[in-house]
Amino acid sequence: MILQKLLAKSPKLEARMELLELATGLMLFGFLQFHMFAVSSIILGVDAFNRDSARMDEYYLSYIGIPLVILAIIVHGLAAMRKAPWQVQEMRVFMQHSRRLAHLDTWAWGVQILTGLIILVLAATHIWSVLITWPIEAATSAARIQGGYFSSFVVLILAAEIHAMVGLYRILVKWSWIHRKKFTNYLVYATIFFVGLGFLTLLVFYFRSIPKGLS
Repeated sequence: MILQKLLAKSPKLEARMELLELATGLMLFGFLQFHMFAVSSIILGVDAFNRDSARMDEYYLSYIGIPLVILAIIVHGLAAMRKAPWQVQEMRVFMQHSRRLAHLDTWAWGVQILTGLIILVLAATHIWSVLITWPIEAATSAARIQGGYFSSFVVLILAAEIHAMVGLYRILVKWSWIHRKKFTNYLVYATIFFVGLGFLTLLVFYFRSIPKGLS
């Protein structure tokens, strides 16, 4: 509420927050899809996964990338929260308008809020679990998934990909001209592909026995 009142009085600050949300959103979108491809290397084998992970450490990509991703999540979350209906009355008005209008873009915004909250919780848990079991190796990743994180990863993959694709749709609708119906179809196909890739990766980790220290 305080942030919303402050932004209402300062159009320049609102514009800067909009640009921050846009820039961090695109950055996180790119990271998410890169990450999905990177971890899916386990499908090719344990050696492939460990080799790619070691290469990223060798060039300090993980040490630079993880802090940047954490910062981007925080900034993006704060920038996006300024628009969310946090009060009960605001939520009621939003739900009423959504039912009356029955418009895709209105419901898309609601999906963004819900999936964003899910991501904040599960991504924080995921990042923490990675940091305390560093370095990233196939054995530790498999142990994490087999040790009780499987269901949370299923939810995180779904929430992250839906949030990313809906976010990209809303960015392009706002900042460029697109054929909404065609582009929506493309995003649905892309979502199915990346979610399917994520689930396949999870299943490989879950069912594959990987002795610790294997490289």
